[in-house]
Amino acid sequence: MLRFEDLMAARILDRQVPDKRAPILDAVGRLRSSHSPKSLLASLVEGEVLTMDQARWVHAQVERYKRSRSVAVYGHLLAREGLPADRVRRLVEQVGPDADLNGLGDAVVAAGQLTPQREQQLRFQARLAADRDQASQVQTWLAAHPATGSEEQTQVDLVAPPVGALAGALGPPDPGGSGALRLPPDPGASAVLRLGEVAAALAGPAQEEARRIVRGTLSDADDELPGPQFRIPEWIDMSDPRTGKQLAGYRILGRVGAGAMGTVYLVDRQDDPTRPVALKLLPSDASSDAKGRFKREILANSFFSHPGVIEILDAGTTEQGHAFMAMEFFDGSDLAVVLDAEKRLPPRRALLLARQVLEALAACHAAGVVHRDIKPGNILVSRDGETAKLMDFGIALVRELGEFEGAVFRSMEGGVTGTPEFMSPEQAGGDTLGEASDLYSLGCVLYLMLSGRLPFESESSQGFISCHLLEDPLPLARAHADAKALPRELLDVVDALLRKAPDERPKGAAAVVEVIDQVLPRLRDKTGRVGLWGMLWGR
Repeated sequence: MLRFEDLMAARILDRQVPDKRAPILDAVGRLRSSHSPKSLLASLVEGEVLTMDQARWVHAQVERYKRSRSVAVYGHLLAREGLPADRVRRLVEQVGPDADLNGLGDAVVAAGQLTPQREQQLRFQARLAADRDQASQVQTWLAAHPATGSEEQTQVDLVAPPVGALAGALGPPDPGGSGALRLPPDPGASAVLRLGEVAAALAGPAQEEARRIVRGTLSDADDELPGPQFRIPEWIDMSDPRTGKQLAGYRILGRVGAGAMGTVYLVDRQDDPTRPVALKLLPSDASSDAKGRFKREILANSFFSHPGVIEILDAGTTEQGHAFMAMEFFDGSDLAVVLDAEKRLPPRRALLLARQVLEALAACHAAGVVHRDIKPGNILVSRDGETAKLMDFGIALVRELGEFEGAVFRSMEGGVTGTPEFMSPEQAGGDTLGEASDLYSLGCVLYLMLSGRLPFESESSQGFISCHLLEDPLPLARAHADAKALPRELLDVVDALLRKAPDERPKGAAAVVEVIDQVLPRLRDKTGRVGLWGMLWGR
């Protein structure tokens, strides 16, 4: 999946390291035909084309350019409201180095220049216009560069040249083609706009570009849309065609993500406008299995509630026949994305996240619900890396249903259900499952967080199933060079979680939490770059 950020990063790199054009274009080609959320920079770091510091610097330039365009559009909308340009510049100086779209908008309200409602509306329109313009640039570029696999079809001009504020910030091409990306003194330079850049975005060529963007992206209907009463995270895709439309009493503000099980949107609701909500929408032609998972998730969540589990607020069917589920909105990404970028986590952070999932599992098990699909993709992690929430009870086993279970969810009968890499032996063998099965799967996740690898390695789903049934996992102490230095109690409990026999595993999630609480005071993680995965994955 090729995004605007990828095209901008490619253009910067083409200017800075033209001798690396071949691997860069190869990575661009792979992205355009892939559904992976991985960014161009993540691919280039993984392929050792760029160092992490180089990727961070390029990312900072892209973010500054994007913010410059948003501020330029916002400045144009303010000018249409009658705010003098010099007044806006003074507000920029007042805000200081944090003068991005949100900081400037707050300053406009604080200075009494606009009512909060009108300012929220203009800020919403500015984001909508900027995101639609970015999506349009991507589509224009894709149409102009067919996927032929030929480098001649994918040349230097990856996106339109930057406007006003950042026209010179990307630097000239590397004349020697040395491949040594020129970094500023601080390779991790902030993506916050400098005051001079913001000022430039509010005048001259940048404003001409802003007028063009507004004319090309906002309709009369968009002008009437009220702004939400909360900030829309920057990673939300507001260019989605459904943005601004009403659905089942909710107003769509942008897309959170999409997958085989439907699309998730950020929405608000008139009767509770201050609360962001995630709306999961299932296609009307969804398979019977998808519909069964949808029903099961709603039902399982009705049996218990816990702060560590994504809360379901509402569910139903739209007039167009789409099943929907309204959930608590969580500003973060799943653990699979985090681990793909960071490979493994510092022990203290890994245990803090695992502890929260275990507490959620304890509540789940007490209500007679077995999750059956504990894996990194079903654990959400906040952007600061400190909070974890369990989600997706689409294949959960609900004891209260008894024989009714099979009658309601016939689409899930037959064969093994779950994710092979994290499946307990009894689940892999099709046997009766209890809470010990979830603990085994959580043990696989904890093993992966601490070592950077799975307890077993295989090239196929059937191979993983066989490993869980027949092979002993490599002890955690031998899985990574640093793992043997972990406290013995932690090594022992992870190994115990991965025992073949359910009755040989810890007696409940609370027992594992007790061990973690004993170990945590002895762990001191080095200060790291928490949230780096967000930069590399565009979140």
